[in-house]
Amino acid sequence: MTEKTPESDEVFLARLAEWQQGDFSLDCGDFLFRDVSEPTDEGEDDGGAVFDSETVGFAVISQTCDVARESERVPYVSVCPMVVVDAKRIGEIKRGQAPRFGFLSATPDDVVVDFSRTMSVSKELLVSWERQRGCEDERQQLEFARALETFFGRFAFPDAFVASVASLRKAILSKYSKGESDLGKAVRSIREIRAYPHASWSDMAAVPITFIAILEDEGKRELADREEIRKQIWPKISAIDWKGPFSLHEDGLHMATLGDLTAADYLNSYPLDVNSLSFARRYIA
Repeated sequence: MTEKTPESDEVFLARLAEWQQGDFSLDCGDFLFRDVSEPTDEGEDDGGAVFDSETVGFAVISQTCDVARESERVPYVSVCPMVVVDAKRIGEIKRGQAPRFGFLSATPDDVVVDFSRTMSVSKELLVSWERQRGCEDERQQLEFARALETFFGRFAFPDAFVASVASLRKAILSKYSKGESDLGKAVRSIREIRAYPHASWSDMAAVPITFIAILEDEGKRELADREEIRKQIWPKISAIDWKGPFSLHEDGLHMATLGDLTAADYLNSYPLDVNSLSFARRYIA
């Protein structure tokens, strides 16, 4: 095996440094994963290795700093497959109803990133691929990172809580994309809804809940007035049919911007997965 020279190391690191989270490459091989082992015709175990040839390409999901780090310290990069989806699914992704998929710029039509599957590749293999820039600017980089963070970091709410908020989720999803509805305008003026439990989630006696509606900056809201937003949202929250130990706290809805919240407010609350608020493709053109 030929050893790398200092000059070739420099070239390799320079090429590696061109890659960042969200970059992708097309037509660069099959997706490899493990399944139940099956015997071969020769009676041997096939090891369960499966090659999926339906993938269009791969997108890098590792953090950019880890991608650029020397191979001796971090030898591998995580990638997700890029797949073709139909028009119906594209619409669901744009509305935030399919969080397992993500968008990148400059991809072929109807091609998205499938976050639900990951694969490790060596950095030597990565730099051999033809790189395409997936995020055109810092804003898109941040949105892609947030999509990854939200998908992989979703909190597993108790079943009784999920059943309780089903009506709220339905109300938000049904009005999110309807421009003439005051409720739709109110929902689109909120960037995130978080649930604040006033007891442990596992408390079997009583868990009162306060919802924190984090508003968009005033210039981005379709309804600028906080009280008007509250007027539209509150009936849907007060109408929740609570299950198990869950109930609405006496201070059931707190309206705030990110600047209004303390770090404790944010860290001790949990993002409510009502999909459209969490995942909608609002800004990527």
